[in-house]
Amino acid sequence: MKKRSFVASALAAVLTVGVVAAPAVAGSGSTSDSDGDRSATMTVTTPKYVTIQRDGYTKIPVTATLSFPDGGRFTGWWAGDAGWATAESINGPWQYTYADFTNTVAKTKKVTLTFRKYDHLVPQRLAVGAQLAPEVSGSWLYPSKDHLTTVYLRNKRTVVGENAYRKAGSRAYVRIRGTVKENVWTSSWSDTGTWKGKKGVRVTIRFNPTGPKTWRTVKHVTTGAGGKVATRVKSSKAGTYQIVVPATTRTTGASGKDGVSAR
Repeated sequence: MKKRSFVASALAAVLTVGVVAAPAVAGSGSTSDSDGDRSATMTVTTPKYVTIQRDGYTKIPVTATLSFPDGGRFTGWWAGDAGWATAESINGPWQYTYADFTNTVAKTKKVTLTFRKYDHLVPQRLAVGAQLAPEVSGSWLYPSKDHLTTVYLRNKRTVVGENAYRKAGSRAYVRIRGTVKENVWTSSWSDTGTWKGKKGVRVTIRFNPTGPKTWRTVKHVTTGAGGKVATRVKSSKAGTYQIVVPATTRTTGASGKDGVSAR
């Protein structure tokens, strides 16, 4: 039997960063302020995951939206102050960045927090907070809080060199091979990244038979030295196999696909 293999495709993934700690919530959070007669509530929204860009800028978009539960009338910003947002590390090496919101009268404000490549970000959790000072019916309110929301920083991860094939003379088993790699710092002083195999990553092997186009999990495998995946599954059907890093609170999906041709 002739060996058949196809070039793999891949998507990004993430390194383990730890368990979420209260009160930070990944992706969104709210805080309020009141002067006794009027109140304002601020909801801050961020991505849950941000992939570290080792050769450029790692950007975290932040949106802050105000609401006024008691019906107070929004009249603008105190002294023209548009407010600001910050990001700081929770459980990793110390990191901090700051940015001003756009100075407009709108109740919804957006800003992008930016880390440069020489900030040497590593996988960790960042606490993102915001502060706005709106004028509501003649009163100044200051809804603000640190740690409103959590952002998980992640390494780029990819599945490379994948193939799925039937060994010569074998019709019952399909052999699946591939390598899971992460983009990490080249060195402690370099401002560029390099791809290295990642041992100990639990991946999912999925199969999509030719025709139905329905993926199903067939087994789980843990990567060995150098991030290698080497396994086999019993199958006589033609179709496509996939190595997947599942999406969880610690990781996000990465996949590589290969097929076994019809015989």
